[in-house]
Amino acid sequence: MDDKTQLILNFINESSSNMPYVLKDKLIRDGKELKYRFEFEEIKNSIDEFIEGNELNRFIVLPGIRGVGKTTLLYQAYYYLLNEKHILPDQIIYLSCDDLNNIVDCNIREIVDIYLNNQFNTQLRLLDKEIFLLIDESQYDKNWSMSGKIIYDRSEKIFMVFTGSSALNLEYNADAARRMFKRVVTPLNYNEHLKLKYDYSNINLGNSLVSLILNGEEQNAIKYENEMNRDLINNIKYNFNDWDEYLKYGGFPILARKINFRRLSTNIVDMIEKVVNTDMVAIKNFTFENQTNSNRILRYLALQNAGDLSQNNLAKYLKTSQANVKNILDILEKTHLIFSIEAYGTLSKRMKKTKKYYFATSSIRNALSENSGNTINDIKQYGGILLENHVASILFNFTQRGNDCFTLYYDANKKRNVDFILQRDFKNPVPIEVGRGRKDKKQITHAINSYGADYGIIISDTTTNIEKHNNIIYVPPKTFSFL
Repeated sequence: MDDKTQLILNFINESSSNMPYVLKDKLIRDGKELKYRFEFEEIKNSIDEFIEGNELNRFIVLPGIRGVGKTTLLYQAYYYLLNEKHILPDQIIYLSCDDLNNIVDCNIREIVDIYLNNQFNTQLRLLDKEIFLLIDESQYDKNWSMSGKIIYDRSEKIFMVFTGSSALNLEYNADAARRMFKRVVTPLNYNEHLKLKYDYSNINLGNSLVSLILNGEEQNAIKYENEMNRDLINNIKYNFNDWDEYLKYGGFPILARKINFRRLSTNIVDMIEKVVNTDMVAIKNFTFENQTNSNRILRYLALQNAGDLSQNNLAKYLKTSQANVKNILDILEKTHLIFSIEAYGTLSKRMKKTKKYYFATSSIRNALSENSGNTINDIKQYGGILLENHVASILFNFTQRGNDCFTLYYDANKKRNVDFILQRDFKNPVPIEVGRGRKDKKQITHAINSYGADYGIIISDTTTNIEKHNNIIYVPPKTFSFL
C-alpha cells in the first residue's frame, strides 16, 4: 500500500470514528436537535426512494453561498441514515474535500475506488451493497462533476450528495449535468428562519402568496396571514423585533442562535472574504489584483443606492477595463454573493440597458455597509434600501426554486417607474413597488396601465395586513418574506 492510499484510508477512518461526536456537537443545541431546513425533506425522500429501489435521484448536488447550512444538511443526512435507516457506518462515507485537500489532492473518484477496494475488496462495477457518499466542499476536487458522472454510470448502488460553495456553479461537465439533481440552497426566507429559531412554520402562507402573485388571489393569503400573526402573538418566545433583526442580519442559520449582532456582521464579512480569497482564487487566471478589485466592487455596491451601478464609472474607480469589471461581476454572481436583473422590455432594450445588481441577502449589504462606513445617515432611507434588496432577493430566490417559468426584471422607465416586474411565460406582467413606510399608488397605477397588467403589488407598511383595493394589492414586508 503506497503512502497516498494509506493517508486517504486514515482520513476516512478517522472521519468515520469521530462522526458520533461530531453529530452530537453539530446537531445538538441546549439538549435539543437542530431544526431542519426544508431541503432536508428532499434529501430524506430521495434516500428513502433509493433504499426502496428507485435509483432516479441518486446524484444530488447542493450548491449555495457559504453559511446557509449545507454542511449541517449532510450531518443530518448521516444521522438519518445511521439512526433511522440503520445503515452500517462502513456503508456511509462522509468527506470534507477542504480538509482532505490539506493532506493530498482531493479526487473523489480515486477516494471511492480506494475505499471500496480496501474495505470491501471490490470495485464500482461489482459493488453489491448500497453505499452512501456524502461529500462536503466538493469544489476542492476540480473534476468533481466528472467524478460524480463516472461513479453514477458505473454503479447503481451508490447514492451521492455533493455540497459546496457556489463555486460548484463555476464549472461542471455537461454530461454530468444530465445525471444530477441540482438544488440551490438559498438563504433562509422568514418562514425558514422562524422554523429554525422558534420551531414555527406556516408553509400555507408561503403557498398562498404564490397564488397572490400568480393570480391576484388574496383571500387565502389574508387567512393565513391572520393565522401567522395570531400564532406569533401567542408564542411567548417570539421577539417582536425579530423581523427587523432578520432584515439586517438574517438569511443565515447562525442568526437562530446568536444575538451579538456586531459579531454576526463580522461573521458575514469573514464569509465574503473567504469566498473571494478562496473560492474565486481557485478559478483559472483569477489574479491577486482581481481579488482586491472584487472586494472593492462589493463594498462599492454596498454604499450605492439599491441596484445602481455604472460599469464605466466602476472601471475608472478601479483603474481597470470595463471587460475586467464585467468578468469580475459575472464570477461574483456565480458565487451567489450577488445577482443581477435585466430591464423589462424587448431583447434589444434588455441588451442596451445596464443590469441592476443586488446582494444575495440584505444582511450581506448591511454587514458590508457597517464594515465600510455607511454614508447614508437617514435611517428611513437606509431601511428602504435594505428592504428593496431583501424583496429583490426573495423574488430572485423564488424564481430559482423550481419556478423557472418566472423572470424578474426591473422597470427601466424614467418616470414613475416601479422597482420590479415579475413576468410569467406569456402572461401579463406583475409590477411590484417596494418602500419603507407608507407608499402612494401613483407609480403602481402608472405601471399597471403602461404594461397592461391585471393588478400590481405594493410591499410596504402602508397597511398592517394584506389588503386589496381595486387592482392594487398591499402586502406588509414581514408577510411577503414568507414567499
